[in-house]
Amino acid sequence: MQFSEDLKNWYAIACPTTGVRFDLRTLELIDADHDGRVRSPEVQAALAYLKEKGVSADDLDHPSEADQKKLDEVLKQLAELDKAEPSAAEKKAMADWEAQGKTPEVAVLGEATAAAEASLAAVEGVVDAFFTPPEDMPLVTEEPDKELPLKEHLNPKYLEAILDFAEKCVKPIFGADKPTLGRMEWKAVKAKFAPYRAWIAAKPVMSPKSKDEFIEQERLLRYKLHLGELLKNYVTMDELYGYDSMAIFQTGILRIDARELNLCFHVASEAAHSALVDKSNCCVIYLKLSRPSEKAERLICAVVTAGKVGTLYVGRNGVFYDRDGKDWEAVITKVVENQVSLEEAFWAPWKKIGDGIAGMVKKFISDKQSKATESVQKGTESTQAGGAAMASSVAAIGIGIGMVGSAAAAVISAVKGLHPWWMFFVALAAVVLVVSVPSMILAYFKLRRRDLGVILNACGWAINRPMRFSMKRARGFTKCAPNPMAKVWAALVLLVLVAIAGGFWWSKRCGCCGTCNEQQPKPAAAAPAEPAPAA
Repeated sequence: MQFSEDLKNWYAIACPTTGVRFDLRTLELIDADHDGRVRSPEVQAALAYLKEKGVSADDLDHPSEADQKKLDEVLKQLAELDKAEPSAAEKKAMADWEAQGKTPEVAVLGEATAAAEASLAAVEGVVDAFFTPPEDMPLVTEEPDKELPLKEHLNPKYLEAILDFAEKCVKPIFGADKPTLGRMEWKAVKAKFAPYRAWIAAKPVMSPKSKDEFIEQERLLRYKLHLGELLKNYVTMDELYGYDSMAIFQTGILRIDARELNLCFHVASEAAHSALVDKSNCCVIYLKLSRPSEKAERLICAVVTAGKVGTLYVGRNGVFYDRDGKDWEAVITKVVENQVSLEEAFWAPWKKIGDGIAGMVKKFISDKQSKATESVQKGTESTQAGGAAMASSVAAIGIGIGMVGSAAAAVISAVKGLHPWWMFFVALAAVVLVVSVPSMILAYFKLRRRDLGVILNACGWAINRPMRFSMKRARGFTKCAPNPMAKVWAALVLLVLVAIAGGFWWSKRCGCCGTCNEQQPKPAAAAPAEPAPAA
């Protein structure tokens, strides 16, 4: 496998260990600090580990079946080792350890200690970052110390975790509900659970020597089997840009609106995710997934890269197929609109013109009807006056129709003035191009700036480089059903072009216009003027 060892050329420099379709045990082994994220130094450490064991990067392209059989044997031996009867010394060590865990110094909240510590661990990283002072902060400052709100003004991404932490940790320790938590109080909470954490870390391991040896064998075999796939989704993104593969962050295929979308991503919070997605210049739809056999609902987002946006709206139903082949009911809950094709950009100005005219007509009629109805309902005028108002409204509508008719007549008159006849098609094509081409040019450059890295960043990845994709790859990400009318429209356009070309050729040949001077009849000489009669 060929890839640059320079981190600046890597597509990703960190990714979460959840929301991906990958061997979770391998991610757990690579994640050395067990913080739920795989960072680039940890990937480099895994590569260095393989290099020490005599495995090159080229060996990762084709995992062998022999390694898989060896891994199955190692896992079987580990399972048997866990079932093995421990020695008397190991039993005593375990009994002493369990007895220590029941002491008040360790079980600070009794039976609720484990659940409370888990809620603390869930928010520890973000709360530590909240209380970490900036590097340029002076020694003495007049600004008040930070207070972490525990109920309000919280990022929706962390709201549930913070509320759980406040209920299971803060309230039992301080004896009451607290709306905020100070820096020193946060340190006190962590210090409270320090003995419990030290006790957990000191848990005796049965047959540690032999177990460690098997775990090292498991590490080597899992790296050889799965690290190559991770590099293709982390360093080079080959799995994403390949036509016959799916990346580990692609969750399945969505079928909706005669389209098949395979750029589908797991979403933890729709509000937090959609706040960043608009910077990607991509059209993204958010969907809620449900299945009768599944208790919990899921949230995903899908990137639309071909077709039209207008037919996708909140409430529209589709079917999602996950990577295991299960089908889910999918309902659109939000649409982040952006143009997805040049065809849509071609018709966009005409759609705006049509919507604008329709809005003006609707407003005009609505205003007249509202005034007439209001006059009748208030009773401020007589019935005859109300009838007159309604009549004036109808007359106004007639005037509007007459204006449209006059405009149409003016257009027809202008068309009649065009000579020869085929100039009408030239003028029509010129108008269409003047209106639509600028929109298509702007859309082209915007489509070229679409960046999937922004969407992955919203999913928790740390993307290091822009993740652009071509028009051709866009049609691969979103596959549209064939449009039977496309051939009809293409035939009509071809027919018009042939008619224009034929008209131009005929005008040159038959001399029906002034373009062929040698075939035009010469004008007759003017007769001499008669002399005026004498006075």
